[in-house]
Amino acid sequence: MIRSFAACLLVLGMLGHSASAQEASITEWRKDREEPIDQPQKPALREKEADQPDFARWSFGLNGGYAYRLFRAGRITSHDEQEYIKDLKSGIAFGGEVAYFPWKHVGFGVRYEMYKGKANLDSAQSEKVTIQHLSGALIHRSFLKNGKTAVLTSLLLGYQPYENKSTVGAQQFTFSGKTMNWGVSVGIEQPISPKLALNLTGTAMMGAIYRLQRKTAFSTETLHLSKDDSVDLSRFSVTLGIRFM
Repeated sequence: MIRSFAACLLVLGMLGHSASAQEASITEWRKDREEPIDQPQKPALREKEADQPDFARWSFGLNGGYAYRLFRAGRITSHDEQEYIKDLKSGIAFGGEVAYFPWKHVGFGVRYEMYKGKANLDSAQSEKVTIQHLSGALIHRSFLKNGKTAVLTSLLLGYQPYENKSTVGAQQFTFSGKTMNWGVSVGIEQPISPKLALNLTGTAMMGAIYRLQRKTAFSTETLHLSKDDSVDLSRFSVTLGIRFM
């Protein structure tokens, strides 16, 4: 009887050992196979990365270059006058732009540009012209086949102040006015680093002033101009710039 009881205990002990060994084996089996099941966080990370835009949303740029005014001059009677008008039409343009792209190909921006030009005629007559414009911009961006170089086309609409400081003999005048302006620009942008790009842009601006304020040392007068006598602010510029993204 005692032997039978001992034999039972031995059998139960062996069964218990076998069960615990089997359980340990099952635990290892589960562990080895649950790790790859728990690991699919890499695809999740990839999905997260895919949600992030592969283009810059915000950018800030500075630029400068050559500008040429498109107004039609009156009758020119001498070579000196011809050179004077040529100098008055030619000038420099410089400014900056902030842009935001909520979508890859369409964005919005604010652009500021200043034009400066001057001319002298035999030291008896001179003009120094400053034209500014502050515009809102609707921007379309398309990429070339390399996926990096972008072509930016902008439609501009905004505000344009004008100032002309003139001297005729001993008299000095300041003409000033303001008007709405609109324009278009087309540029190509080439990244040189993840946060920096170079761009070359051509811009055409349109606008005319029909009311001027003329100031002298003694008086201020408002001039109302006809269509034929209006001040044409139309111009074209080519600028080279740097953009931070």
